[in-house]
Amino acid sequence: MEQDTSSKLSLDEIHTRMGMIVTAEGKARARRRLRETAAARDHDARAAFIARLRAGQA
Repeated sequence: MEQDTSSKLSLDEIHTRMGMIVTAEGKARARRRLRETAAARDHDARAAFIARLRAGQA
C-alpha cells in the first residue's frame, strides 16, 4: 500500500485528521521528554556497543 505524499500537511493537521487533540501543554511535555531522553543518552557506550556488534563480539 502506498501513501499519498503529494500534500504537505503539518503534524497538527495530521493529528486533527486522525481525531487526536493536541494541546500546547502536550507539545511542551513531549519536547521536554525528548530533551530529557537525549540528555540521558550515553553516546560513547552506544558507539562502543555498535563497534562490538560490527566486530561480532556482542
